[in-house]
Amino acid sequence: MNYPFSSFLTARRLFGVVSPLVLGAGIVLVGACGSRTGLFADEDDVRRDGAVPVDGARPDAHVDGQVPCTPGRFTFELATAQIMFVIDRSGSMAFALDGTTPDENGRLPLGVPSRWAVLRGALEDTLTPLDGTVAMGAKFYPEEHTTGPAPTDEACATATGVAIPPARGNSGQIVRVFDRTVPNGGTPTAEAVRLAADFLANTRSVARTIVVATDGAPNCNGELDKSSCVCTSAGPPEACQRSRTGEFNCLDDLRAVKIVGDIFQTRKIPVYIIGIGGLERPALAKALDDMAVAGGRPRAETPRHYSAQTPAELSSALTSIRDSVAKCTYLTPSAPTDPNAITVEIDGVPIPRDPTRVFGWDWVDREFGTLSFFGEACAAASAGTATVVNGVVRCDNP
Repeated sequence: MNYPFSSFLTARRLFGVVSPLVLGAGIVLVGACGSRTGLFADEDDVRRDGAVPVDGARPDAHVDGQVPCTPGRFTFELATAQIMFVIDRSGSMAFALDGTTPDENGRLPLGVPSRWAVLRGALEDTLTPLDGTVAMGAKFYPEEHTTGPAPTDEACATATGVAIPPARGNSGQIVRVFDRTVPNGGTPTAEAVRLAADFLANTRSVARTIVVATDGAPNCNGELDKSSCVCTSAGPPEACQRSRTGEFNCLDDLRAVKIVGDIFQTRKIPVYIIGIGGLERPALAKALDDMAVAGGRPRAETPRHYSAQTPAELSSALTSIRDSVAKCTYLTPSAPTDPNAITVEIDGVPIPRDPTRVFGWDWVDREFGTLSFFGEACAAASAGTATVVNGVVRCDNP
């Protein structure tokens, strides 16, 4: 299908990668495996010591006013980008991308980087160029705790707030967390994303985005039934049933998908999902795909989330997401009552509205005048500093 803006695209950017997801799950192990990977131990086996640290403070944020409908032609302004990275720090992030596990001393074979190290390098490479223009923050999960097996309240801890509130110039601070902490614990993705969204919720009319980077499917929900759930442990399917705290190893996909969907639908914050390396398990891959769809920013191809099985694929995914957030979200000073009562142009060329978010533009938050471009339209909108984005707003009733 040809679109009137196709001539703008001089070099098509790969919006993600197409390799199949291979997930090692940010798994929660028990017994001997736990002592090796620094994940869960059964509650009775480990002494609780130390309080869970609280993760930063909420920045001063305001709720911007809704945009009125005023008829006429307007030039749209590039939105200030605000990216919150929600980063998996579970024990399996110490594994290699291909699933190779560390030895008893916590070391991988010579020359083989951990997922944690690969993610660090990719973030440093992709975030540094926009350090002065994009407000970036990070929430790492679970919270830091003592190395080795831990009771569930430590291994699944997710404190209120975020470690690094969004601000310009934060890329170095985010990267340094990788240097001073180590992967350890479970994968409380649902709660971490919810808390990150709570932190961002008071600011509107900016390109607010959450990017989840995880090597596994969510778990850490003690309300699940370990006798019938999908177990995220690396052992046999019945591993959850055999463990005294096995419910915390159950796949927490339904809660995670619901939370991500609420964040996108109610709070108007898109959520990107990146899956990093691991062993292939269809149920876990589906969980990340479902989260990506619920978050409003899935890939057009299968898998729907961004699957990164190599350092290059991870860098490509982060670059695509970064550019989409930082260069393709605009604000209009007039928001129509009817979402279709507007024409949008890039350098005078009409761009179709595309609710599927593959090729054209669509509303992110119409009441606050925020819209984004996708696919070839995104490439056109971000083609150069002289690009003009404008449109005509009508205020007739739908």
